[in-house]
Order: sequence, then C-alpha cells, then structure tokens
Amino acid sequence: MLVNTSWRMALFAVLMSAGVCAAIEIGPEVGKPSPNLIGRSLDDQSYSLRSDKGMPKVINFFSVSCKPCQKEMPELAKLEQQYPKVKFIAVHTHSENPENIAKFIKSLSGTPSHIVLTSGGLQEIFHYFGLPYTLVLDANNIVVMNLLGYTSNNMQRLQKHLRRLKPSP
Repeated sequence: MLVNTSWRMALFAVLMSAGVCAAIEIGPEVGKPSPNLIGRSLDDQSYSLRSDKGMPKVINFFSVSCKPCQKEMPELAKLEQQYPKVKFIAVHTHSENPENIAKFIKSLSGTPSHIVLTSGGLQEIFHYFGLPYTLVLDANNIVVMNLLGYTSNNMQRLQKHLRRLKPSP
C-alpha cells in the first residue's frame, strides 16, 4: 500500500461499509481536465500526458508489489485489443529500477502496450487511495471516470465507458 494513506484508507473503508462511498472524491474530478502526467517509457522515451491528445485513454496506475494489479493488467491488455482507438497506458506509481518493472511486465500474460515509469508523487497529484487505480479520459484528456481497485464490477463499468468513447475528429 502507499505511504501516508492509512488514515485515508480507514476513512474510505468506514464510509464504504456505511454506504456513503460518494462522500469521498476519488481522483481528479469527472468533467475536468486531467492533471499532467510526466514520465519515461521502458525504452527511455519521455512522455507527457499534456502533449498526448486526440485519442481517448485508459490510464492504469500500478506497482510491481500490487497483487490485484497483476490480475488486472492482462484484462486491460485484452480490452486494448478490443478497443484499438483507445490508448491504454500503464503507469508505475513510484521510483523503481526499470529492470524490475520490465521483469514484472514479462511475468504477466499481457499488459497495456504503453508503460510509463515515474519517480513518484502521483498519489498527491491524482488523489487516489490505493492501487490499482484507473483513470479514463476522453480525446481531450478530460476525466470521464475514476476506478479504484480491481473488481469485476469495475471492469464492467470500464468496458461500458469504453463503448461510448470516441476519438476527436
């Protein structure tokens, strides 16, 4: 789990069990532009979300130590095949040796084709409480949905939104 989040996770768990999940804003606000994401690809190419427009995106935040992330990544890879006009980006959430991330990626039966490495700080920028965390953006990088955790319900919700996303003209 991520550092300095124990009180947030406890509050989130209490509110979820009480049925007031909507009381907590998870991630960037739907309908607003996404914060910028800056990182490097596994082959050391720079990446900036701000300059990556024109195509809807699914951005999945993961960590090599996250067990649910290991289960979710192959499913995201399958969705990427089904929705070729949507760009799928997997973002490692903290500083990690690129060789460890490459080894992790190779150990899975599938992953999104775009992998971005960061030096951390994403939790504060994107306001999520745990991993995996998925952000869906339209072609102009406007937030369409936030998903926290790997569940069959979240995967169904994601697929429903993917059917509605369209590339910019």
